[in-house]
Amino acid sequence: MPLQTRQGPPKKRRSNTKSRSGCSTCKRRHIRCDEEHPQCRNCTKHKVKCSYHDTPSQVELLRKAPSLNRQPNARSISKARPWSAEAKTVVRHWRETRSMPISDDRIGATLDPHIFSDDDLHFVYQLVKNQHRLENMGVSKLTVASSYLPTFFRIIPWSRFAMNGVLALSAHQVASVTDSEYARLKKVRYQTLAIQELRECLSNLQPKHVDAALVTSLALLWLCEDMSSRGRIAAGISAILQTYERSDHQSEFCHMIAHAWGQTANIQTTPNPGCGNTSGLQKIIKEMRKFAEVLGDHEPDDGTWRQLILLIALAEDMVKVEPITSTDKQSEWFQLLHYNLPPPLRDLLTDKDVSSILMVNAYLHAVTLYSPPQLTQPCLIDLRVDLPSLLDETLQQVRSIDAYVRLLKELKAIVLSR
Repeated sequence: MPLQTRQGPPKKRRSNTKSRSGCSTCKRRHIRCDEEHPQCRNCTKHKVKCSYHDTPSQVELLRKAPSLNRQPNARSISKARPWSAEAKTVVRHWRETRSMPISDDRIGATLDPHIFSDDDLHFVYQLVKNQHRLENMGVSKLTVASSYLPTFFRIIPWSRFAMNGVLALSAHQVASVTDSEYARLKKVRYQTLAIQELRECLSNLQPKHVDAALVTSLALLWLCEDMSSRGRIAAGISAILQTYERSDHQSEFCHMIAHAWGQTANIQTTPNPGCGNTSGLQKIIKEMRKFAEVLGDHEPDDGTWRQLILLIALAEDMVKVEPITSTDKQSEWFQLLHYNLPPPLRDLLTDKDVSSILMVNAYLHAVTLYSPPQLTQPCLIDLRVDLPSLLDETLQQVRSIDAYVRLLKELKAIVLSR
């Protein structure tokens, strides 16, 4: 007797609704966990103790994670440099020919290799290489740092302390991508030199040094992890811009920074209908949870998933607190925002799911826009971007994924309604 065969198109496979990071009970039952710490709703419903009581939450795990800005123990650092054979060959050829290894008019970096050390050249090469790739991917305008780097490259050949600031940024990037302890040590070294030299420059600031002082200050601002240090650097940037405005010095870069800085310098005294708007923040949380469901069906990278869950937890924490929040709580929020600020460079440069990374980046900036007014200080200028434009750019990048486009349009509607 012949076997019966099913007629018609194959049945569509149901998406997996199991929890990726759920408690052990929900995983055992093969049901979705809401991942609420310390007791999820399913366990509460069945009157059982949730395994989350014995495990730290995503936010707690992050708070305990080591920071790239903590100075490493020199005795424990490997002397091995993180340079590949290919990079060594490129830098050697650069010295011999004096020709930049990557020629890209969008970046415009030109350096005399004979006046810099091998480490200097390697870190510059890595930064130019990464910027070149972000330019080709069309995502260089989606973070403030990568938007400014092409201008930085035109200034650093004429200023050693600006060069040290940019080298510290590059070492930070290399350390985040390669986990190199050597790169971490070099970042601290370059950062220390940049701070010392910037102080000397600011003690008798000349108009001709304003561009270099701004480059160094912005690089140091992006590397800071505590609000007090960023506040001091922000005050220094304001002083530099005042010197520029009083002088006859003409600089397109200074004008650009002055314009951007002026948009946020008076945030504390100018009412902002979005800042501290818990209703808007709650809408964004709802949108992020929708994206979490969509993302779960796309088998996301663990780093991207972790960032999204952390961002949801952070936004929920902001909604819960009282209008007047302690300094410690503000610092904690800032640490978490700073951790999430740039799209994960490791993922962008290793062919991970760029669309999902950029979606999380869009939600990050939306949360920042609606963050409590205590955080909307001039020292957070690098968190405050033209969000509608960023969403439009992100839409272009994810236009092939219908679910992402729909969610981004919903997020943009929330932002434009504020």
